[in-house]
Amino acid sequence: MSNPPSKDEQAASPNQGERGELFSQLLIANRHRIYGFVYSLTHNHQGSEDLLQEVSMVLWRKFDQFEEGTDFAAWAMSIARFCTLNWRRKQARLPLSLEDSELMALADEAAGVACGVEDQRDDLVHCLGRLPQRCRQVVWARYQKDSPVKEIASQQRMSIRSIYFLLEKAHGLLLDCIKSRAESRQKSSEGGTL
Repeated sequence: MSNPPSKDEQAASPNQGERGELFSQLLIANRHRIYGFVYSLTHNHQGSEDLLQEVSMVLWRKFDQFEEGTDFAAWAMSIARFCTLNWRRKQARLPLSLEDSELMALADEAAGVACGVEDQRDDLVHCLGRLPQRCRQVVWARYQKDSPVKEIASQQRMSIRSIYFLLEKAHGLLLDCIKSRAESRQKSSEGGTL
């Protein structure tokens, strides 16, 4: 029979619970970024899924080393790069066309791209929500459903030319919105480093 937890252990439990909750939130919020990073190094869906599980376990074990308020995705990808390298070494049946140093250079580049892509995706989602409803419907039909312009025109009871006009308008609005958000993010990061 085990002894009841001491007062120190009881006092530590809520903090560990909060850290566990924080870990879960950060992992869920950054799962796609980490998976994309791992996949960019493996080009293997099953291997990437397995690696993501392994990376998640390592991240949890090392979570006490993570500094709250810093970039969780960057920290996670630095750990994922070593897990991926170990995985590639274990895959004796797979040809290793890259040397370790080349893979590490690729990993560094992929980590930078992954962080930027996530910001762009967030910007796009935000900016799509700001489009006028008609533009948003046409963009959705054209790019999400992959409908031909002629079909969209028929469904919307508009001319093909009008659909192209709405797409052009939507592209311009999206570009302006995304540029504005990127500039704001850059200004705030520059302001934070002064």
